[in-house]
Amino acid sequence: MPETLLYFVDDDDLACHLFQRHCRQLGYHCRVFNQATDCLETIEAQIPSMLLADLNMPGMDGFELISRVRIMYPQLPVLALTGQSTVERAVQAMQAGASDFLKKPYEQDELCLTIERCLNHAQALSENHELKRQVLEPETGFGMLGNAPSMRQVYSMIDKLAEVDCPVIILGQSGSGKELVARAIHDRGARRQEPFVVIDCGCLSDTLLESELFGHKRGAFTGADKERVGLLETARGGTVFLDEIGNISETMQTKLLRVLQEHTLTPVGSSRVVQVQARFICATHRDLPQMVSNDEFRHDLYHRLNVVTIHTPTLAERKEDIPLLVQHFADKFCTKYQRPPLHFSATAMRQLCQRPWPGNVRELRNYVERCTIMADQKVIDADPALPQSSLEQGNVTALPDDESNLQTLRELEARHIQRVLESVGDNHRQAADILGISRTTLWRKLREAEK
Repeated sequence: MPETLLYFVDDDDLACHLFQRHCRQLGYHCRVFNQATDCLETIEAQIPSMLLADLNMPGMDGFELISRVRIMYPQLPVLALTGQSTVERAVQAMQAGASDFLKKPYEQDELCLTIERCLNHAQALSENHELKRQVLEPETGFGMLGNAPSMRQVYSMIDKLAEVDCPVIILGQSGSGKELVARAIHDRGARRQEPFVVIDCGCLSDTLLESELFGHKRGAFTGADKERVGLLETARGGTVFLDEIGNISETMQTKLLRVLQEHTLTPVGSSRVVQVQARFICATHRDLPQMVSNDEFRHDLYHRLNVVTIHTPTLAERKEDIPLLVQHFADKFCTKYQRPPLHFSATAMRQLCQRPWPGNVRELRNYVERCTIMADQKVIDADPALPQSSLEQGNVTALPDDESNLQTLRELEARHIQRVLESVGDNHRQAADILGISRTTLWRKLREAEK
């Protein structure tokens, strides 16, 4: 069996010394660090079995360290340590990505039990992930469900693109699985052992997006109270997935083009030049070729990114996959909510196959989840009595005749958005997915409707 290697990060030399002594007594190998940045550099060369980090440290604190490690190595168990044992502190640590939380000073037995719990949980997750992969791989080979001709064409392109290291653009409607395709390309390529970093360009302002991508120097702008390493630097050797690339401004398009041309970047407010060695995969639900024609997207950036384009099919274009997807989601949510097995009758399944599903697989998944929660019987015979959006019923524009001629386009849009929000219990993330817009755009439209 491989040795259990623990990384311990704390600016307190005594705490590091005590932890080393505990590790020797417990039979673990360990390395200690006084600075989070040193730990990050070492992790790139050797990934430990587990990371233990104090939350209160000068420079990069434990929260930022945990956040960055979670992006780079999502399966690595991380234990947060702090002398401030409050519920708020624990919640903040978990939100940053910690697997567990331990108050200092701790007893050796308590430390041992917590480490073993984290390691066992990480191993169980890894085994579960492998089992899921083995179950899904015989059907699709890519961790995705579907055998429609349009999906088999996507699988064929993933296989070819995994063997090369070129930029890729993935076009498709919201909820059609663009990120799954990007992950499949990464997981089957030479960079699969390196980070897969996702950046949602659709919900960040220019300032925030530039800071996220390139990082910034302390004091570079208001609120930059400490140095931040950008995600493009964090993803060195891995894959950067730029989701909703069609939403970035012309200024950010220019800066991104420079990165792609020169393979370097400069953090905001800094003169330090950083090498960029990541692969770029981009996605959008917008029509990029049309945006280029309308001068809304730089043609040189488009052609730099557009070595190969993949189109993810809508659910309406692969309706033969709906029964497989429905039963898969039903099994998944029955397990999650501890419900008895749920099945859809032939009549119910025909109804589902006839729906337009403008929100695509994501909308279908949410619908089956609601059915699982609300169903009183083990077999759903027909459409269950659940809140249905006008989108699901394929009735997007149906309005009383006496109103249709009296409302402006903005009023119609606001009314439709409100209907969708009501149908999903005011869940903004789910509503944005169904509407095919980002949460930022949804929030802006709601604000405009209030004026």
